[in-house]
Amino acid sequence: MRAAFEASAAGGRPGRAGRGAGTGQVFWVVFAAGVLAFLFAPIAVAAVISFSSASSLVFPPPGWSLEWYAAILADERIWLAAGVSAAIALASTAIAVVAGTLAAVAINHYRFTGRNSLKEFLLLPLTLPAIILGLGLLYAISLFGMRPGLTAAILGHSVISVPYVTYFVLAALANYDLALERASLDLGAGRVRTFLRITLPMIQQGVIVGAVFAFLLSFDNVSLSLFLTRGDTLPLRLLQRIQYYADPSVAAVSTGLIVLSILLMLPIGGYLARSFEPRR
Repeated sequence: MRAAFEASAAGGRPGRAGRGAGTGQVFWVVFAAGVLAFLFAPIAVAAVISFSSASSLVFPPPGWSLEWYAAILADERIWLAAGVSAAIALASTAIAVVAGTLAAVAINHYRFTGRNSLKEFLLLPLTLPAIILGLGLLYAISLFGMRPGLTAAILGHSVISVPYVTYFVLAALANYDLALERASLDLGAGRVRTFLRITLPMIQQGVIVGAVFAFLLSFDNVSLSLFLTRGDTLPLRLLQRIQYYADPSVAAVSTGLIVLSILLMLPIGGYLARSFEPRR
C-alpha cells in the first residue's frame, strides 16, 4: 500500500524531463518570434514612414500625412517605370514558363546522356554572383549587336527565371505516373493533346508557383537591370530617388507594392490550396 502511494506521489510531480521539455518549447517559441520580428520589422517601419509628414526618412515620424502617396500617384516617371518592369516581368515569365516546363518534362520523362549535367547546368545562373552574371550578359548581348533595353532585359531575366520554373515543375513531376501518358497515346491522342489534357493539369501547381517566383524575381530585380536596361525600371527609379531625394515616397511605393502583392497572392494561394485537396 505504501509503495503504491509513493509511486503515485512520484508520478504526480513534474520531473526534470518535463521541465526540460517545457524550457525547450519556450526557447523555440521565443526563437521563432525573434525570426518573425527580424523579417517583418523592416516592412512595418517602411509602412509607418510612408505616412510621415517629414520630408526625409525619419523614424518615428514627427507627424502623419498622405502627401507622399499623392506625390507618387501624380509622378508619371514612377508609373512609366512600373509599366516597364511589369512588361519585362510578364515577358520573361512567359519565356521561363515555356522553357522551364519543357526542360522539366524532358529531364523527368527521358533518360539520355548528360541528363544529370543538364540539371546542374540549369542551376548555374543561380550560383554566379549577380554582378558577374549581369556583366557577362551585357558582353554577350553586344556580340549579337544588341544594346541595353527592353529586349535585352527580357532575355536576361529569363536566364535567372528558367531554373526556378524547371525545379518547381520537377517537384510536381516527382510522383507523376508515365503510364497515364502512354494510355492516352494508345487511345489515339496526340502528344500535344496528351500534354494539354493529361500532363499539364497534373503539374499545374508547379507551373503556377514557378511563374509567380519568376515574375517577382524579375519585377524586383536590380543587379541585371542595372546592366541590361536604360535605368527605367521601377527598382532602379526607386534607387535613384533614394540617392538623390531620400524622401518617404520610396516607402510609399514599397508599401503599395506589398499591399498589391498580398492582394494578388490571396486568390493564387486559395486556388493552389483547393487544387491540393483530395477530390471526392
